Amino acid sequence: MNQERWTTLSCNQQIAMIGSELMRAHVWQTKDQEKFSSALERSLELVDATLADKKWLQDSRMLLGLRDHISQFYIHQRTDDIITLYHAL
Repeated sequence: MNQERWTTLSCNQQIAMIGSELMRAHVWQTKDQEKFSSALERSLELVDATLADKKWLQDSRMLLGLRDHISQFYIHQRTDDIITLYHAL
């Protein structure tokens, strides 16, 4: 999805899309590391697109924190269940 289309989505829709990728990552976390990493990459791309959306200027700290936590899973610094991030959304 391109940035222009992404910005037409509501904040709730954007968060739901990020959540979908986190749920997909949860499904693959213990089954297939390649698919797990791909889902994490997509979630990071969506967080970055959300950060670029002007309607999030006031709440960018929350998104930056989310991005940091996803990155920790991506580089294997965190190995607990990623579902905790999903529930935090």
